[in-house]
Amino acid sequence: MAPLDTAAAGLTVTPLAHALGAEIVGVDINQAPSADLVAAIRSAWNRHHVIVFRGQQFEAAGMLRFAQAFGALDDHAATPFYRLEEYPQLLQITNRQIGGKPSETRNTGRNWHSDYSYTDHPAAASMLFCVERPPVGGDTMFCNMVRAYEELSPPLRAFLDGLDVVYDVGLTAGINERDPAKTAEVRRLNPPIAHPAVRVHPDSGLRALYVSERSSHFHGMTAAESRPLIDHLCAHATRPENVYRHVWRPGDLVCWDNRTTMHVALADFDQTKPRHMLRATLLGEKSGFVVG
Repeated sequence: MAPLDTAAAGLTVTPLAHALGAEIVGVDINQAPSADLVAAIRSAWNRHHVIVFRGQQFEAAGMLRFAQAFGALDDHAATPFYRLEEYPQLLQITNRQIGGKPSETRNTGRNWHSDYSYTDHPAAASMLFCVERPPVGGDTMFCNMVRAYEELSPPLRAFLDGLDVVYDVGLTAGINERDPAKTAEVRRLNPPIAHPAVRVHPDSGLRALYVSERSSHFHGMTAAESRPLIDHLCAHATRPENVYRHVWRPGDLVCWDNRTTMHVALADFDQTKPRHMLRATLLGEKSGFVVG
């Protein structure tokens, strides 16, 4: 596909993979974006689901101002131990030591998921800035959940349209390797919660599958009944032809729509080498109901 030139806003949008992902050139995230620029970026974002801005300089205030142009920000109260001290709207995803101890987010994102799906305000979108990356590896993969839904058979789509799926923070890969007291508090703050198994995007109207490796079961179904279907849907969604793999560079800002994608952070790197990221999270609409 040829690059999409958004001339009115001075942007060039170049697809990075067939299924999803595009790089946008012509944006400085530390400059307050105009309404026209936000509209142009949002249009490209709705089309490609994951957008990448390279060669950016990190300024906390600038990144937050840029993120807030697209919606209200989460203060990460669901995971209160991992926030940047001066800026609670920025979550540290790092393997650097914090306070002389191993970081609690050093193993974040190791299974396929969408952010904060285990809360009553699942994330609308995430913006992750790469401060430092290991010499090799540490990539992130994304999959297109709109395409995953559309490529299911009509009877299965109709079945899923009527289901709620239960998310459990305890299914977060690596959570039991963290501080037990902090883990217990995160579990207390986030009891199992059910959300629709198919979400309708509020801007584009697209329908997207909303089932991940952090789903325990479908509400009203047993775990034994649910597990084969959950496993099938996750395998279907994450087929190589439905995935974009991002190779990080310092200065990358990668933004993804949690309503139309899943992602996984790969542990394919030397864990003694630093990987330091900062994330702003756009607050999603309230949905779901607590189970149990």
